[in-house]
Amino acid sequence: MHTSSAPDPNAPDPLPILRREVTLLRIEMENLRGKEDEARKMKEILLDYVKRVEHLRANRDQWQREAERLSALVAQVPHWSLFLARCCFDASKTWRKLTGLRPARDVADVRAN
Repeated sequence: MHTSSAPDPNAPDPLPILRREVTLLRIEMENLRGKEDEARKMKEILLDYVKRVEHLRANRDQWQREAERLSALVAQVPHWSLFLARCCFDASKTWRKLTGLRPARDVADVRAN
């Protein structure tokens, strides 16, 4: 049993080994920081994507409600009146073609010219 606190003169110097280990640890830390940055960027991309999808779903739901509302509104109109309106529209379109008349322009269009 050796009770002396003096270092063994024959033992290899631990300083180069410790320096190499510290260098390897620094390299590993930089590598982990790079991976952390990549993960943070990927998380931001995914969160933005989720927000876009939620926005699209909200828009889809809004347009679906609007379509249901219009469908219910059209269901209240008698079918004969829809047929009559279509016939009047077709007759008006045909009359304009035959007479060479153009549809009335918007007031803003007239002012622009």
